[in-house]
Amino acid sequence: MSALRRGQRLILALAMLAAAAAAAPAAMADDRPFREFDETFKSWKLYCQLWTGTRQVECELSTRGVNDRTARLVWLRSTDRWREGLRFRVSAESLDLDRLVRVWADRAVFKPDSPCKSFRFETNTCAVTDPDINRRMVEKIAPAPEVSIVGQSPAGGKTEVRFPLAGFREAVERSEAVRAMAGRPWATSPSPD
Repeated sequence: MSALRRGQRLILALAMLAAAAAAAPAAMADDRPFREFDETFKSWKLYCQLWTGTRQVECELSTRGVNDRTARLVWLRSTDRWREGLRFRVSAESLDLDRLVRVWADRAVFKPDSPCKSFRFETNTCAVTDPDINRRMVEKIAPAPEVSIVGQSPAGGKTEVRFPLAGFREAVERSEAVRAMAGRPWATSPSPD
């Protein structure tokens, strides 16, 4: 066998080895039990996991507060069980969640007056746990430029924390598209609280 022929075989073998090595991480990534979606829509961040074996989808849509960057508005969605509800996370110093907390959207107060209740599973979180109220609130805030929660500080003064809604509708639509890939509806049974 000529040296040229041996050189060609060696180059071919190295090329095949390199191709196999390059494909290995991709194959390993495909072996994960879920697909991830991590996207940003203006003020909103969307993170979803689609579990291929069970067709379960878990999504979290979130944004930071406008006038309090430590505050967060989060909406969890699931096809498995209801862990949903809009959740307003604020610092204990800014808002007393044991007092009446009102939600304002599109320059009007949302009814019922206090749809957001202290959520015992997350520190300093006010959650909308009723599925029907949560659905109506999402419909109300989707076209608005911002939503805010208004209450009292621990010292008794009026406090308002505002959240931007730019990109919210797009993030919701994308979470629907991810859910549609699984072919299952979002869960609608209430969780215990």
